[in-house]
Amino acid sequence: MVSLCCRTKRMTGSWKILPLLTVLQFFAPNDGYRILGLFPHPGLSHFKVFHPIMRGLANNGHHVTVVSYFPDPNPVSNYHDLRFEGQEILTDAFSLEAFTGRNFFDNFKEFYELVAWGMSSCEAALNSSAIDEILESHRKDPFDLVVMEFFATDCMAGINWLLQVPLVGLSSCALMPWHYDRVGLPDTPSYIPSEFSMFSEEMSFLERVENWLVTRLVKHLYRIVQINDNMLLKAKFPNSAIPDVREIVSNTSLILVNQHYTLSGARPLIPSVIEIGGVHIQSTKPLPTELQQIMNDAPNGVIVVSFGSVLKAATLPAKKRTAMIKAFQHFNQRVVWKWEEPMENQPAHVFTQKWLPQKDVLCHKNVRLFVSHGGLLGVSEAVHCGVPVVIMPIYGDQFLNAAALVNRGVGVRMAYEHVHNVTYIVDCIRKGLNDK
Repeated sequence: MVSLCCRTKRMTGSWKILPLLTVLQFFAPNDGYRILGLFPHPGLSHFKVFHPIMRGLANNGHHVTVVSYFPDPNPVSNYHDLRFEGQEILTDAFSLEAFTGRNFFDNFKEFYELVAWGMSSCEAALNSSAIDEILESHRKDPFDLVVMEFFATDCMAGINWLLQVPLVGLSSCALMPWHYDRVGLPDTPSYIPSEFSMFSEEMSFLERVENWLVTRLVKHLYRIVQINDNMLLKAKFPNSAIPDVREIVSNTSLILVNQHYTLSGARPLIPSVIEIGGVHIQSTKPLPTELQQIMNDAPNGVIVVSFGSVLKAATLPAKKRTAMIKAFQHFNQRVVWKWEEPMENQPAHVFTQKWLPQKDVLCHKNVRLFVSHGGLLGVSEAVHCGVPVVIMPIYGDQFLNAAALVNRGVGVRMAYEHVHNVTYIVDCIRKGLNDK
């Protein structure tokens, strides 16, 4: 049973950073270490993984400086924010209007988009005044450690080299193919699905071939990003002999990766790679009064619908939105839907809100099903709360997450290209609500 399995072994990963915190605390001087966090990607969902780690270090007595697009709204005295500039925050930024489905060649289309992201993130970061501030701060009072995101650029590795301190990488999703080699970790595409794949670890022969091909190709193509990083770093610091970023990241001391074997399967990890899946999950907070009342007054349960912080649900084409609404009318559960605009012809049993405190909603006792795009944070929260998921993957690792949930019997994949079909949607929801 989903509820028994997941509620008794919750996938919270906070305890997995305790060795790092303990070691730092044991060897730290009385006033703690000076730790620098560099997070140039403007995606809120990424930073939600990193913030509790950096905040945790500050709470343990270390002096933490975080450079990102997301300042802490209530920082402790030894948590200091600096802001990157030049990129828009990725919240409700992606439209569903042009999406039709996914095929093999979309692997490389998405890689191209990652390349563009990485290049723009690097350029914006290096042009931010925050970089000059931290270099000046380091000259006065040196940092002891750099923590940076491992995603679509290694640009900040050049800053790490200028500081000459140990490097720790954080990944908000499963490791990208180009991350394995920097710590000597085997990627083993014969049974470890690539971040770009649509498979679980149980692949057919042809799926293994595709997984191997995509893994190898994008790993080599990523060199384009690193060459661009090198050029931008050289332009920013013409008098510094900064080596190739590929060489710098090969000295990574530790990688903390937002995955967990209970969801993604067992993997051969070396000691310098630690799974912290669920690290962003905090204690449950009370819901807003109106939302709490709606959740409480649902004797037949609640279906929660959310497509995360980046996809804008209100851009769902009218035909698909209408089909989903008609499908929900076949069930007696109340529907709570993250929807950013007034909904046309909104039924009485559907409650919409521009933003949902997602984890707190999912852990409410009346929730019966989560209809999601398959983002890793929402998937982790659903597993933590013991809620089955109907997953409609759109982009990136969402297909990988969908395959993992289906493989473990806690999710149903709903193909976006069929969402105009009311009968198909009803069938997916009915499977998700099944006691099994």
